[in-house]
Amino acid sequence: MNRISKFAAAFMLGAVVVVPSAYAQKDDKKKKEEAAKPVKRTLSKAFESAYRPAVEALVKKKDFAAANTAFAAAEAAISTPDDRHEAGIFAISLGRELKDVSLQRKGVDMVVASGVADPKMLPVYILQQGLYLYQDKDYPAAEKKLLEAYNSGYRGNSIELQLSNTYRLQNNYPEAINWLQKAIDAAKASGGKAETQWYAQAVSYATRLKDNGKILYWGREMLKADPRAETFHDAIFQYQRIADLDSQESLSLLRLARRNSALLFEHEYKQYVEYADARRYPAEVVAVLDEGFAKGTISKNNLTFSEIYNSAKARIPELSVGWDADEKSAKADAKGFAALLVGDNLLSFGQFARAKGLYEAALAKGNIIDRDGVNQTDRALTNLAIAKVNLGDYAGAKADLAQISGEKRKGIAEYWTIYIDQQMAKAAAPAAPAA
Repeated sequence: MNRISKFAAAFMLGAVVVVPSAYAQKDDKKKKEEAAKPVKRTLSKAFESAYRPAVEALVKKKDFAAANTAFAAAEAAISTPDDRHEAGIFAISLGRELKDVSLQRKGVDMVVASGVADPKMLPVYILQQGLYLYQDKDYPAAEKKLLEAYNSGYRGNSIELQLSNTYRLQNNYPEAINWLQKAIDAAKASGGKAETQWYAQAVSYATRLKDNGKILYWGREMLKADPRAETFHDAIFQYQRIADLDSQESLSLLRLARRNSALLFEHEYKQYVEYADARRYPAEVVAVLDEGFAKGTISKNNLTFSEIYNSAKARIPELSVGWDADEKSAKADAKGFAALLVGDNLLSFGQFARAKGLYEAALAKGNIIDRDGVNQTDRALTNLAIAKVNLGDYAGAKADLAQISGEKRKGIAEYWTIYIDQQMAKAAAPAAPAA
C-alpha cells in the first residue's frame, strides 16, 4: 500500500549514522532536517504486517529485545525495494539502541542495496559502508566505497583525510599526499584551518617516496602553517641536506635558523661556527656560541667549542678597526666584489646599516665576480635582504629576495620570504585589547 513511512522519518531524525572513524563528526542540523522529511514508500502487505510489531516494541514499549526478535520476522518478509529500505532504517535505529554495530552495519547495507534511498542521503550511507570496511582493515574495499561517496557529492567528516589514510595504509603515498592536499583545500574553502599535522604527514609521505621536490614543497607549506622553532628547524635542515649547499649558502640558512631559535642540536652549532669561520666572522661566531652556551645545548667544557670561542674572541679587535678605510676603498673599486666582502664583514658584526650600503654599492657596480670566477650577485642580494630584515625593512628585503635567480639561492630566498611574510602579518595584525 502507498503511504508515508512515518516510522522511517522518525527513525532517521535521530538515527545519525554512527561513524567509527576517529575523524568522524555528527552530521549537521541541515542534514538531519533533510533526513526527517517524510518519504512515500510502498510496503508489501506481508512485510508491513510483520514489521508493525517490531516498530511497536521499539517506539512505544522501548523493549529493544522484543523489537530485535520481531525484526527477524520482518526481515524474512521483505519482498520489495521499499521493504528493504524501511527494514534497513529500522535496523540502524535498533542497532543504536542496542549498541550493536553489526546490526547498524546490516541496516546501512540494506538501505544501499535497496536502490531507493533518498539521493541526498545515499552518499552518507555509502560513506558509512566505507568506514566499516576501513575498520575491517579491508583498505582496497574501503577506498572504493569512500571514493564512491566522495564522487556522489559527499563532503564533511574529513572524508578527504580518511581517503588519505586509506591510501597510506596501502603504501600508496602519491595518492595519500594528493588527498591530504584535498583535505587542506576543503578546510580552507570552508573558512577553517587545516590541522598542522597534515603538513607533517605530507612531508613524511614525500620522504618515503624520496621525492625531493615534494619534500621541499611540503616543508615550506608546513612552515607557513606552523612557524614554530621546531618547524623552522626541520624545514631549513631538510633543504640544506637536499640542496647540496656550499658554506656561504648554508650560512644564509643558518642565520635564519638562529633568528628563529631553530638551532636545536650540538652538531648544528658546530656547523654554524665552521661556516662562519672564527678567522672571517669572529663576532658572529662568539655571539652564536654564547647563545648555545646560555641554552645549554653546547658546553664550554667541550674542547672544540672552547678553542673556537677563544680564537674568535681574540680575533674580534683586529677586525673591528679600519672599517671607514675599508668602506672607502671598496666603494672606490671598479668591481662590486670588494664591496660585497666588506659588507659581509660588517653584517657579521651586526653593523646592518653600513652593510646595507656596501651591498647596494656592490650591486650598483655589478661585476660581483669572486676569485674563482663565480658570479656572487645572488649572495649580495641575499645578504642585503638579511641586513634589511635586521633593520626592520621587510618589504625591501622581500623585493631583494625576489630578484635572486640561481636555483639554490632562490630556494634559500623562499624560506626567508616565508619568515618575512609572517613578520609582516604580525605587524599588520590589530593589537590585542588591554586587559
